[in-house]
Amino acid sequence: MTGPARHAARLAALGVGLFALAVALPGVAVADHQGSGCGFPVTETDATGTEVTVEEPAEDVVVLDASSAQVFWEIGAQDRVVGMPVEDFTAYLEGSTEKTDVTDGQQVLVERVVELEPDLVLAPNYLGEETMTQLRGAGLTVYQLPLEDSFEAIYRKTALYGHVVGECEAANDTVAETRAEVEELREAVAGRDRPRVLYFFFGFAAGDGTFINDLVETAGGRNVAAEAGVDGYVELSKEVVAERDPEWIVAPSHAGLPEGEPFESTTAFERNQTLVVDENLVSQAGPRVVVPLRTMAETFHPEAFESNGTGTPTPSPAPGDAGPGFGALAALVALVATVILARR
Repeated sequence: MTGPARHAARLAALGVGLFALAVALPGVAVADHQGSGCGFPVTETDATGTEVTVEEPAEDVVVLDASSAQVFWEIGAQDRVVGMPVEDFTAYLEGSTEKTDVTDGQQVLVERVVELEPDLVLAPNYLGEETMTQLRGAGLTVYQLPLEDSFEAIYRKTALYGHVVGECEAANDTVAETRAEVEELREAVAGRDRPRVLYFFFGFAAGDGTFINDLVETAGGRNVAAEAGVDGYVELSKEVVAERDPEWIVAPSHAGLPEGEPFESTTAFERNQTLVVDENLVSQAGPRVVVPLRTMAETFHPEAFESNGTGTPTPSPAPGDAGPGFGALAALVALVATVILARR
């Protein structure tokens, strides 16, 4: 498959093919899996409104999207994954090619999933109702995630996955490390002028209600699509691009930068202020999204970072922020960031 059809299939597999799902489903209960408790059974209401109960730590898990697989690798529970998408967008996960491939690149292979006899199947929000019905009809325990629209959603997912496999401590450590790095970067760019940013791929933009929006804002940018009233991932008209005139245009590497007008007349192109980020890390709602977040923050606000002699960027005070106690806080944040980067 080539051309737009190939791109569309990849978007779905990467977890950003949520074009019909502009906002998270209402009424989805989210339990607090962070903290000292890691008891069983654990019951969680999923995106379909179904109460899913896991009686004991799941030993064999099938994950149907790349971002879920990433979480298991991050919490050190990749040995629990018996099936997953084995594609170029998961190849960066060491040992992933040894897992059973449960997709054909576009669709879930239901029979193959059933043959694995997993204790639990984790499905992305965009998985179709028919496939969900087939999996549950085969007697499998299936949990479908709600739409991931923020860093907080990533934290909740990570904690939940750790809980269902009995690895709460590792999951909570991952959440704490990820949150600390996100907040370090948020603090570094706080109080600075926020450039107009457009995140654009294959004619679509990421608007409000997406974790990409949270990414852009946390990195110190203003999401022009969200400001234009865009919700979710939708096609963005050229008129909106011209009217909003982004100062930065960001694109995932598999899409590349847009060409022609009105893009080439934007401030972003005129000032050569464009950025291409790793497609896997930015498109998958998992802990490693902090990598493109750091890239974006340092690109939008290079003046906010300076070298501390170890190769680790250290946030510098925003204008007017110098005052009693600020230097000690910045030093503490820098130390936390150094520890986090050493462990990742």
